[in-house]
Amino acid sequence: MIFFDHNATVPLHPAARQAWLDVADRAWHNPSGLYAAATAARDVLHDCRERLADILDCEVGRIVFCAGATAANNAIARHVGSHAADKGFAVVSAIEHPCVAEPFAASFRGRVREIAVDRRGVVSVDEVETVLATHGRDAVIVSVMAASNESGTVQPWGDVAGACRRLGVPFHADAAQWLGKLPARGLAACDWVTGSSHKFGGPKGAGFILVPESDRSFRGDRGGPQEAGRHAGTEDVASIAAMVAVLEVREREIAGRLDSLAAARDGAERRLRERVPSAIVIGGDAPRLWNTLAAVIPGVDGKRLVARLDRLGIAASTGSACSGGSDAAARIVAAIGAARLGIGESDLRGMVRLSGGWETTAEEWLAAVDAVAAAAVGDHGPPKVSLTHPT
Repeated sequence: MIFFDHNATVPLHPAARQAWLDVADRAWHNPSGLYAAATAARDVLHDCRERLADILDCEVGRIVFCAGATAANNAIARHVGSHAADKGFAVVSAIEHPCVAEPFAASFRGRVREIAVDRRGVVSVDEVETVLATHGRDAVIVSVMAASNESGTVQPWGDVAGACRRLGVPFHADAAQWLGKLPARGLAACDWVTGSSHKFGGPKGAGFILVPESDRSFRGDRGGPQEAGRHAGTEDVASIAAMVAVLEVREREIAGRLDSLAAARDGAERRLRERVPSAIVIGGDAPRLWNTLAAVIPGVDGKRLVARLDRLGIAASTGSACSGGSDAAARIVAAIGAARLGIGESDLRGMVRLSGGWETTAEEWLAAVDAVAAAAVGDHGPPKVSLTHPT
């Protein structure tokens, strides 16, 4: 099986595994304890916080560790929503992951304004500025993901953050897909940032929130006084250490390998256009994450296509893994719309997403695309993909 669903989750990196085993063995104690062993665990936690602050180029006190991006985004939505006036509303892009869209919808019932995307699947900074200039007095937060989990399109989060800063509205960037693929430095310019360990090779169940320096009232889960009283629950020190360790590795790799990684994806995209001329690559003319190739194939059902790919030895998806059980179209293609893509409404459900990883080879990319071409015409074809004799 060739794994092409790295935007959903990533295999545990050796650096993460080693860090977890080391800390779980020597610093497994509750870091809130008052005895010496607990102090050692607390020291590891503090060291992790400092190292993550170095990666993000931010103040140590802004970092709150939590269980992942879903927990982080829910905590932010609850916090901001509970402090909003009756007329206060949230501005959220139309392509946000469900772990952003759903919590904000719940915390701001009927008071969420969606920002549209263009044909490439990119948020319009001008529209954000227009909404804030017109209604900014009641806007309490703007949330735009750093990069799309479904299409890989890079969003103009830096420009949106700048516009929000000028107009005095806090800005949140869900950086779950950005971290570990593109440089983290610069994200700290956002007021709120959320990240998830398992998206870049750490263990599941670990993540973080970057809190605005000026926000002294933030409380995530309530209970004990962990995380300086900002998020209750005993910290999973081993998983946090593993998360930071692998992010350090990825940050070192980013500088020298992005061009070759993007070239492998681009070669696969050219092959896809040759083999399946009707395929519409989402964001093909926009900046994208180097690891993502998403395409709509008219006349094909995305879920059936993914099932066929599985039988051909390719693990792929139709979009967000968190929406995998739904018959709805991927959020990115629904937000762009059938008319702008030049397809019928029923074709919106024909998306397939290939998301590779750092270790994915150019040969594997081509094999995956050849499998997509075979699967798009039916169940006929070889039982498994071969790297030496692609479909």
